[in-house]
Amino acid sequence: MLVTGPGPIEVAALLGAMPGVSWVAAGVAANSLKELGDAAGVLGRRYLRKGYTFAVEAEGTGGTKPGDLAGAVVSKILETTKGARVSESPKTRFKAAFDGRGGAVGVEVKAGVGGVPTGSSPVVCLVSGGVHSSVLAWMAMLQGFRVQLVHAEVDEASLRAVARLYSELSHRGDPRWLGLEAISGKSMAGALRAYASATKMPMFAGFHPADKRIRTPIRRAEAPLYLMPEEWFRAEYSSLGLSPYEASVDWNARGAGISKSRRFGGKRADVSGVLDGLR
Repeated sequence: MLVTGPGPIEVAALLGAMPGVSWVAAGVAANSLKELGDAAGVLGRRYLRKGYTFAVEAEGTGGTKPGDLAGAVVSKILETTKGARVSESPKTRFKAAFDGRGGAVGVEVKAGVGGVPTGSSPVVCLVSGGVHSSVLAWMAMLQGFRVQLVHAEVDEASLRAVARLYSELSHRGDPRWLGLEAISGKSMAGALRAYASATKMPMFAGFHPADKRIRTPIRRAEAPLYLMPEEWFRAEYSSLGLSPYEASVDWNARGAGISKSRRFGGKRADVSGVLDGLR
C-alpha cells in the first residue's frame, strides 16, 4: 500500500498501529525504474554512512522480476554511498516495489503490528458515540482485544449514544471482555488528559482526517484506522445499526481533571440496562 502525504514520518507513525501492517517505510514514489533507482541513491546517501550495512527487499509484478529490481537498487545505493555494505543482518532495510507502471522505494522506519491479533490484550478505546470511534471499538473487539470503552460525557445524548454502542457490542462478542467507563469533568479535554496520565493500558482513538474539528491533546492515543476511507467508516457504522451522533466539543477548553467516574461492564445489556448500571 502506497500512501502519499506532506509528512511521511508522521504518516508512518500513524500507520504503525494499523492491523495487518507488518512494516512501514518512508521513501519516494517513482513512475519508472530509472526514477526508482535515482530515489534509492538519494535515500542511501541520507540514511547510510561508511561501514553501515543494509539489505533490499523487492517486490516486482507486471513483468518486473524482484531479483532484477533488488539488484538495481543495491547497485545504485553502493554507487552513491561509499563504504556501505550489503548484509543478511543489516542495520538498515530498504523496501522496493514496481509493477511495470510505477512503484516506490523506501527505508523501513517502523515495525507494524502485523496480522490480526488472537489474544486478549487489554486496550482503552476512547469513544464519543460518533462514527469513527464506534467503528474503531468494533474493529478492536473483532481483533481479539479486551476492550475498555472510555467516554468523556458531553451531555445526556452523548452518554446514550455510547450506551447504544456498548449494548450492540455486548451482543456481538463476549461481554466479559467489554467494559464502559463514563468520566466527566469541567472540560472533556481535561478529563481525558487526566485519564490518559493515570492509565497504563494502550489507548486507541477514532481521530480521523474527515473530522476537521479534531485538535486532540491526548498524545498517547493511537488511531489504527486513521487512513481508512470515510466511505468505509460509514458502511461499517451502518452495519452496527447505530444512529449517528455528533458532539460539538471544544478541545481547547481549560479545566480540571476527572470529577466523576462511573463504570459498567462484563455482561450483555440493552441501552436502559447500561444507563441504569452507570447510575
